[in-house]
Amino acid sequence: RDFPELLTMLGKVDAVHGVYYMLMYGWTRIFGLSELSLRTPSLIAVAVAAGLLMALGRRLGGTAYGVSAAFIFVILPRVQYVATDARSYAKTVLGAVLASYLLVLIRESPSKLRWLWYGLTGLLTVSLSFYAVLVLAAHGVTLLVDGRLRKQWRGMALASIGWLAPAAIVAAIASRQQFQIAWVPPIGESTPYEVAFVQFFSDAYYSTANLLSSPKPTPGEDFSTYGLAAIVWVAALAGAILARKHFAIKLALPWLVLPLALVIIGSAIMGRGYYLPRYVSFELASLPMLAAAPLLARPLGRRLHQGWLAVPLAAVLAISLPSYVGQRTEYGRIEGDDFRFIAQTIHKSAHPGDAFVISNDRDMAFKAYPEDFQGLHDPTMARPAAQWGRIFDRRYDVRTARNRILKYDTVWVVEITTKTSARNAMEAIGYAPKRQFMGPTTSVTEFQRTRP
Repeated sequence: RDFPELLTMLGKVDAVHGVYYMLMYGWTRIFGLSELSLRTPSLIAVAVAAGLLMALGRRLGGTAYGVSAAFIFVILPRVQYVATDARSYAKTVLGAVLASYLLVLIRESPSKLRWLWYGLTGLLTVSLSFYAVLVLAAHGVTLLVDGRLRKQWRGMALASIGWLAPAAIVAAIASRQQFQIAWVPPIGESTPYEVAFVQFFSDAYYSTANLLSSPKPTPGEDFSTYGLAAIVWVAALAGAILARKHFAIKLALPWLVLPLALVIIGSAIMGRGYYLPRYVSFELASLPMLAAAPLLARPLGRRLHQGWLAVPLAAVLAISLPSYVGQRTEYGRIEGDDFRFIAQTIHKSAHPGDAFVISNDRDMAFKAYPEDFQGLHDPTMARPAAQWGRIFDRRYDVRTARNRILKYDTVWVVEITTKTSARNAMEAIGYAPKRQFMGPTTSVTEFQRTRP
């Protein structure tokens, strides 16, 4: 949609993603709307974050510590997930790492320019994700517990304006759009599992007591990801204890604990769900910093430096590979998003002049791959998304659009396999199924009119 249409939509839905949409509006005008184009900014953001994390660790504890923290970071399944996700969360990871790096520089040699950069980093990061303002809260704790940094409280107070201003603006606008997160599961018995596992080690969207929204695991993936979680959490606990006086722990531990705690406690107090693993993706670098922290302790750190470091890193790499491979299969994210299957089936099998009927929950295939639907008629379209300022098109059901549909001899019906209302309605108005193609969760059925 064009830019005024985008602004109209943001006034009704998705205001929290407004800055990201605007950035991607410019990006896609240069690089197009392909899957590769949409995902590349996230890949770049995570790659830069990994490099910054290595530099951050090197300043705090030496090259081995920096390399180990960055290594663990890039092989975490959730990091791989956000690195290939066409969303804003990878950029918040980069923002959090950059802000932490700037905080370390300020601790070493404070200056007004560095505080300015810290505030500007917060401005952009919080604009991309409201929850990222919690990085400021974590850094506030770091400032309080570190005597050297505590002297810079005035600089942080001024720089915090850059973090708090966009948070206030986004909160004011998004407060009128809370219906969008009404589906988020409330805090419950599955929350500890989400925090301990899904948050860092899974490619699932979220978890509830009876549902883990995740693609089917590749062979060995369940065992390996649980094993990876056990190794990294044990290393992080050991690092936090053994190097507890080190500034790296004072930086990483609040960064890991405080945002999660505030979101979960806030959700419990408000009585509704505000926590999803992806919402706090900005803390993905904190756990690797803790997991590599045994290198900061003596004498364990000295022994690891003496040639043994490659052994645990190789083990971590090996155990992470099934998840890495699984995320790169065709349905490695969520089987329900088989939009490419829908578009390719229509492109290969339909002919110009045919019509298609697509359900609202499958309409994203039409929006994502419009070129595959060219030459086909769309009789159920009520109002395009851009015209009514929403994310999805408004569509009539088959019975309402009956007279429109009857103009065409061949109609392709796209519907979730477990739902049959559109297919049943097509038969009721005089069409018979001819061919059916089955995707992981979607059926594409060719119907021929049987009555004049």
